[in-house]
Amino acid sequence: MGKRKTKARTYHHGDLERALVEAGLEIVERDGVEALSLRAVARRAKVSHAAPYHHFRGKAGLLAAVAAAGFLQMVAAIGEEAMQAKAIDPIDRLRAVGRGYVRFAATHPSIFRLMFRPELTQPSEHAKLQQAEAAAFGTLLETIIAAQQSGQLPGRDPRPLAAYAWTGVHGLAMLHIDNVFAETPIGEIPFDKMAAEMNEALISGLRAHTWG
Repeated sequence: MGKRKTKARTYHHGDLERALVEAGLEIVERDGVEALSLRAVARRAKVSHAAPYHHFRGKAGLLAAVAAAGFLQMVAAIGEEAMQAKAIDPIDRLRAVGRGYVRFAATHPSIFRLMFRPELTQPSEHAKLQQAEAAAFGTLLETIIAAQQSGQLPGRDPRPLAAYAWTGVHGLAMLHIDNVFAETPIGEIPFDKMAAEMNEALISGLRAHTWG
């Protein structure tokens, strides 16, 4: 008997694009960005090889869509962190932003790396990716603005403070997911402990510095 062919799934237009992006996220998580292709997501979503071409402008379009989904997942992770901590005070919300950011990176390292590979995702060519990035960084900016307005952080322009906080948590996240600490005299430190202390150090720095 011949091999039974797997029946292709049928989707509405919007559902298919979402299914392809979800397939892309799964592939990147499991096998890394190198395994991601239009044919690979089609196979995983069980649709024809031609189907992704109706939704993405080549592989760069697919990479951008998966990266955008990653940013939105990170926003959701930060929101969950704030909700679990019942963070109402702006400084508590700022702590939640830091925790959510590094925990997302530690939980989804391959997606996190892709999100910061502009040579692959070409953000300037993809409006949805730009919007997702803006939503992610808007979370940090809005929290800092709230802390400035309440008098808990100095300065009038939130952008230098946001850059300071972001570089701290991003650097920590990248060094952790690339397992760099273990290769240095610093050695291995429990990540949750390190992340919490880095968070507090960044907030202390934000408070202590005279910002323009």
